[in-house]
Amino acid sequence: MSKKIRVGWDDLKPGDLIHVKGSTNTYRFKSRTDWHSMIKVEGDGVGVSATWKLGVEKEPVSVFLVVYEEDFAYATRPAPKRPRLEEPQQDGEYWLKVDYPNRKWLKLIVFRGGSIWFFVIGDLGPNVFTPYPTWVDVLRNINPLEVLSAEGYYMRKAKGKL
Repeated sequence: MSKKIRVGWDDLKPGDLIHVKGSTNTYRFKSRTDWHSMIKVEGDGVGVSATWKLGVEKEPVSVFLVVYEEDFAYATRPAPKRPRLEEPQQDGEYWLKVDYPNRKWLKLIVFRGGSIWFFVIGDLGPNVFTPYPTWVDVLRNINPLEVLSAEGYYMRKAKGKL
């Protein structure tokens, strides 16, 4: 099941699914018209929720399906996907941005032992290290929002952007 977010009248983008008051009909937002209180839509079903309008805009006289702001309930669009976090490819120190109550960043140490990579979360307290066998395990257990190299982390910190 894909997640959707609700969108208001002023934030509509082409392709948003328009829901109207008092109707089960839905429409796809096409574009705005020259009038703020009316939008062009595509879809089946004309009635209470959408009406045909004869109008002149930038193109010659045409007929288009519209929804008025007073009939608009809400719109939906797919929720934005979180960016894919790339697996570190070299040994070294990395930093994971997290959303924990008392912590914003965790230190990740990556090293290779033979042909196996090790991912160790440090900086949780004195002599506390948590090993993870794979990058997928790190993602699943830590749920980081962002991954930075040590250089990127310390540069941001020095600039006061953390």
